[in-house]
Amino acid sequence: MKAAGLNRLSKDSIIREIEKEIKAHPTFFVAQHNAVPAASLDRLRAKLRAADSRYLVVKNSLGKKALERANLAQISGRVDGSCGIVFSSLDPVKSSKILVEFAKENEVFKIQTGFFNGEVISLDQIKALASLPSKEVLIARVVGGIQAPVSRFVNVLSGSVRKIVTVLDAIAKKKQG
Repeated sequence: MKAAGLNRLSKDSIIREIEKEIKAHPTFFVAQHNAVPAASLDRLRAKLRAADSRYLVVKNSLGKKALERANLAQISGRVDGSCGIVFSSLDPVKSSKILVEFAKENEVFKIQTGFFNGEVISLDQIKALASLPSKEVLIARVVGGIQAPVSRFVNVLSGSVRKIVTVLDAIAKKKQG
């Protein structure tokens, strides 16, 4: 006996849900997880959840239709095999790092493509994104870069004031003695 598949109404509902997720997240990644053990995928999902991201396994035909409806037909061609989409909410650098690490640990896991800042990105670009420091580190570097010239300027001014005080003190001692 053949198992019944999804009816048209269910498929349309799933497509709309995937399309809604795609439109709601400015960054997402498409990956292929052929032969990755379920326990490993569960660990990946847990790590992604901690980074405010989500791994959604999609049926190829439904994922392709959802991407096409979201005007991302150039990505729909990359949806192949056992496929999943990682939706990144806050920090795409964290999500990409988690994916790249997971791909290194699991050779059968392949990152196909991604979508970042309105552009389709390749695996190499995803790896470059993963190599960036975290958002917090970048903010600290910017603040440090802004603060350094100001502190140098304050040191220069305080040095000049110190010299003036030293000269005035010397003049006062000379007049007293």
